[in-house]
Amino acid sequence: MFDSNFVGVTDAAVVAAIADGARAEAAAAARRLAAIAELKRRRVLDDDERARWACDGWDCAAAEVAAAMNITSRKASGQMRIAVALRDHLPAVAELFSRGDLSARVVGAITWRTQLITDEAVWAVIDRAIATRAGTWGPLAEDKLIAAVDALVLEFDKDALLHAKRAERTRDFFVGDREDENGVTSVWGRLNAADAAALKGKIAAMAATVCDNDPRTANERRADALRALADNNDHLPCACDTPNCPARENHPAPRSSVVVTVYTDQATLDGLQNTTQQQNTAPELTEPEAAAPQAAPAAPPSTPAPAAPVSAGTALLSGTEVMPTPLLAQLLRNGAKIRPLCTPIDAQPESGYRPSAQLARFVRGRDLTCRFPGCTAPAQNCDIDHVIPYPLGATHPSNLACLCRKHHLLKTFWTGDWKLELLPDGAAVWTSPTGKRYTTHPGSRSYFPDWDTHTGELPPPPTPQRFSTDRALMMPQRQRTRAQDRAARIKAERKHNNSDPPPF
Repeated sequence: MFDSNFVGVTDAAVVAAIADGARAEAAAAARRLAAIAELKRRRVLDDDERARWACDGWDCAAAEVAAAMNITSRKASGQMRIAVALRDHLPAVAELFSRGDLSARVVGAITWRTQLITDEAVWAVIDRAIATRAGTWGPLAEDKLIAAVDALVLEFDKDALLHAKRAERTRDFFVGDREDENGVTSVWGRLNAADAAALKGKIAAMAATVCDNDPRTANERRADALRALADNNDHLPCACDTPNCPARENHPAPRSSVVVTVYTDQATLDGLQNTTQQQNTAPELTEPEAAAPQAAPAAPPSTPAPAAPVSAGTALLSGTEVMPTPLLAQLLRNGAKIRPLCTPIDAQPESGYRPSAQLARFVRGRDLTCRFPGCTAPAQNCDIDHVIPYPLGATHPSNLACLCRKHHLLKTFWTGDWKLELLPDGAAVWTSPTGKRYTTHPGSRSYFPDWDTHTGELPPPPTPQRFSTDRALMMPQRQRTRAQDRAARIKAERKHNNSDPPPF
């Protein structure tokens, strides 16, 4: 297609194809959202007895949207909110969208900025007003687009204006951004002035504890000081090569309360370790862990270890972020422990419900993330679920999978709607309420294709035991339904807006 479609076509025709494609893309997005709105209408019932479940009908529908689009449940829930707003409150805007006259970006801004409107008459007026003006909004920058929608909301329903009510309520803290480069992670947020001043002073004081020969820049020392502070240290370890460094003599050895898990394979380690470090390691996927210094003291800076040779290879930080091998080499030089992950082929089922530490490490290393389609929750934050419920299902690697809490509840309690089958090679086959099948493969397969994760056929179940099948009694309950929670939040936001002047 890319080589032949536009050969010999004029520039004007190429630009026209771009415009036509944009309109078609918008129309297709509108059709998808219309289908999502219909699915929500059929599946989410406020009078359903499961409306107070922690994993309710909305979650069940969002899971199906997520699987169909291969996105996270959070993003699927956002798509459902947009779809409901267009169907129930903004039909004129929806019509423009379906014709391709509005982009998905513009529609997303409209539905987000109007979410606090509660009066149907106001909805109707704003829908018509937006439909009249929105055709001119496409080229606007994001901030101008938001301002244009806000101006309409302020005109017809000032209490529905979505804005920061008080500066104190804008406090937040973020770690990581989708555009971060491998090996570094952005950190940003907002603190109240007093806390920010205290943190700034503490980091500056810690960065000043190194000697004059420390090779890092001032920016690098401040960044490293924040990590040292997270480990409950009151100083920054000096990174110089000077014998008898006064900074190291005046401060105790740094301590760490955090264990960082890194997954890599033997081939990568062979390129990073010296002969001594390579002894006693199994030829399986390995999991180096940066342990607390009490368990594995780092080499003192005054006697630096020789630089390890760097070779091509793969390493994953916590199973979700690619880690440059030079950083892995640094962990190894600082005394990180090597813990082999041996594939338990033909293993016997364990006797208890909770898997052993070794078996749990294997399952997390194999899966790396939640096994539901589109879910990216790291395995270290997931539950290890018995696919066939225990005790009928054995505590065996061919019956264990990592599921985030939301999808664990979905699989466990929405029986008959969502079904999961785990194959001996670790592939997870999900069947949705509509009968569609989605297969997810272990996350390790994408990074370590030579690692055979086949764990053998699941042993036959023991003699059937009697246990309660009424799982609904065990489902965590909400104090209020999702709809009641949303209505209460909107009411509180509107009340707060009524007491504050607009921000412009």
